[in-house]
Amino acid sequence: MSAKPTLSVVVPTYNCAPLMERHLASLARWADLADEIIVVDSRSTDGTLDILRQRLRHPNLRIIERERGLYQSWNEGIAATTGDWIYISTAGDTIERGHLLHLLDLGERAAADVVISPPRFVDEAGAPCEDLGWPPSEVIAGSGLKAPFVLTAEAGFVLTFVHCPSALLGSSASNLYRGAHLRARPFPSEFKGAGDSVWILRHAAESRLCFTPQAGSTFCVHPKEEEIHGAKLAELVAKVLVEKDAALAQPGVAGELVQALADENRLFAEVQAVHRERRRLWHARPRTIPSVWAWAGLTLAYFRKRAQLKGLRRRIRGKFLPAACYRPVGDEARG
Repeated sequence: MSAKPTLSVVVPTYNCAPLMERHLASLARWADLADEIIVVDSRSTDGTLDILRQRLRHPNLRIIERERGLYQSWNEGIAATTGDWIYISTAGDTIERGHLLHLLDLGERAAADVVISPPRFVDEAGAPCEDLGWPPSEVIAGSGLKAPFVLTAEAGFVLTFVHCPSALLGSSASNLYRGAHLRARPFPSEFKGAGDSVWILRHAAESRLCFTPQAGSTFCVHPKEEEIHGAKLAELVAKVLVEKDAALAQPGVAGELVQALADENRLFAEVQAVHRERRRLWHARPRTIPSVWAWAGLTLAYFRKRAQLKGLRRRIRGKFLPAACYRPVGDEARG
């Protein structure tokens, strides 16, 4: 009989004391499943680390203090892990014990690199929120399957590309990563909150992705500490566009698919450019009649191009995602 797979848990924190009570109460219900828990605190000033030291109990607990940096903190914690599997327990987000066991079982049975599940959405008090319609739910619905499945490499790449800049991963706190796979592929840290999107864009073609329709986790919807607007947002979008172009140059991407996705990327860039200009005109002062007319024209162009983009993505899915690209985990195990 093979040995039980080991589980490492990374808990990245920064000034999240108000979320800690609910977070630690949830974590306590499954902490015994973890072989190690690694807290990475970015020098919180609101007592977050004090709460963790007082209330988080585990025989193999390690606390790392470092300077601020979202994905830098994740990467430092991930690099310190030793487990076969890694779960990233982000502040305010929770997972049920049974669901974590479900992800572990699926990961082993499907020989997956990432196991992805759809979260439920809650506010900071834990009350249900409107579903944000993230990519995992759309992928699961598009598969037509009611049971877990693995994507072919090409399908994973296509879905990653057409959903970007939204992350195919959804929330990492709803997922499980194979330890060796993630340790060898750190999250890019130069993309603000889009690091998950760029990570899967870079690595989808070499990652075995398993999806489960079962939901057993929550994502806490709360105001971002740094909202990205204006020039910063334009710069971020431009960097993501460059990454999408670079992804098309990866070996093994078929020529016809490259052309279709290159068209998608070009149209996506046009949508973003028109949207930025219409926003600029809307906020410009003084507002004149010509500027309002210009804004109206750009708004019509924006919605027209956005509809074209949705149509193109729908055609790409229809052409390059046959039913056979969704492989039920049971069939995978027999194959």
